[in-house]
Amino acid sequence: MNRALTLLMIACLSLSSIAFGAAADETEDIPANAAATGVHDALVAALTHADLVETLQGDGPFTVFAPTDAAFEAAGIDLSTFDNDEANATLVNILTYHVLSGAVDAANVTDGLVATMVNGDNATFTVDNGTVMINDATVTTADVAASNGIIHVIDKVLTPPVDEPVLEDIPTVATNTGVHDSLVAALAHVGLVATLQGDGPFTVFAPTDEAFAAAGIDLSTYDNDEANATLTDILTYHVYAGSVAAADVTDGMVATMVNGDTATFTVVNGTVTVGGATVTTADVAASNGVIHVIDKVLTPPVDEPVVVDPFEGINCAATVGIDSSGFAFSPPVVNIAVGETVCWFWEDSSMPHNVKQVDGFKSTTYVENGITSGDVSSNVAFHYTFTEDTTFYYACQPHIAMNMFGEVVVGDGGSEPVAESAEESEDTPGFMVAGALVAVIGALALMGRTNDEN
Repeated sequence: MNRALTLLMIACLSLSSIAFGAAADETEDIPANAAATGVHDALVAALTHADLVETLQGDGPFTVFAPTDAAFEAAGIDLSTFDNDEANATLVNILTYHVLSGAVDAANVTDGLVATMVNGDNATFTVDNGTVMINDATVTTADVAASNGIIHVIDKVLTPPVDEPVLEDIPTVATNTGVHDSLVAALAHVGLVATLQGDGPFTVFAPTDEAFAAAGIDLSTYDNDEANATLTDILTYHVYAGSVAAADVTDGMVATMVNGDTATFTVVNGTVTVGGATVTTADVAASNGVIHVIDKVLTPPVDEPVVVDPFEGINCAATVGIDSSGFAFSPPVVNIAVGETVCWFWEDSSMPHNVKQVDGFKSTTYVENGITSGDVSSNVAFHYTFTEDTTFYYACQPHIAMNMFGEVVVGDGGSEPVAESAEESEDTPGFMVAGALVAVIGALALMGRTNDEN
């Protein structure tokens, strides 16, 4: 290390005798020394143009890295172009990037040293075989003493690093585009602005005002909780949790959006589409994510209705509903085995119905504490498992007067019913034939008896 410093000091001392030899005066300030060299006229003129001469005549101490006239010419700096406040501020920034607060001689410069210049930006030093560089400029003459500091002559004009733009959050960026007023208004309408101002990161597919108009979205119609929930669903379908640049999108990629639905991407010849909308401007940077501008409002997929089986886990041997007339069970009679289950089911029927046990065929007397589906309703899902041979008679309570009856024959039907069944009714043809036969037999017997008596 000592050897390197020694070599550096020797090199610097030898360089200092070249450009400033006769002109350097330790009793003069930095601008006066620079003006006397004959090779820093452009620097002095620039300091004068930017009104920095008086500053560098101050007590300091300062360390100035002074580009030569040739360096200024190579950099293409034309003072006539710095003709407004903004341009002059840029010139001041360039010049103060050549000034370090404090007196730093060559012996104090180490390889890799990083120093903060007066303009607030950092500069990096390298030392290689006795040659000192600041950024990409080489120190050609070092340690030129002045009354208020030190001058190091360099062969290039230093360029301050370009400040990264201060990024705003996604809603603010969208507000400033001038073509996303509808999107921002919609986000505000449902209280999503604060959400998208959060840490994220988020990827937002942002429809333009024209896209909102084409979709016919009128915020005045979203005037209740249900409607606002729909709007929230639409807007969050445009948001992905995470930062995804356009280069990361692949053809056929499927992503789950914040609303829980999936969106499918296509990439054809470099054009990215999502859900039928084309990305017209990609990778708009924000502090908490990225925005991709799209030409359509995305429509969340319609959820398929969830079909719930009211008899899930139940083995229905027979299912009874309501017929087209609305006043009869269908089928009116079912036959099942012992241990099987009958299900009664109807939904959105034109009239409310129920199942209520009666004490016989087409009886109007209800069985106390009998089997029933409960109160009448347009939606009934009722089941009952029969565990013995029996015949179960039932009626629809509100329509019993209209003969809305039904029966379930379990096994052999059980013992003789309390009331006659449909098969044994006197109105049936079988009963009439049997009666006629009995009458004929009786008549023949009577005739035979009469002949014997004669």
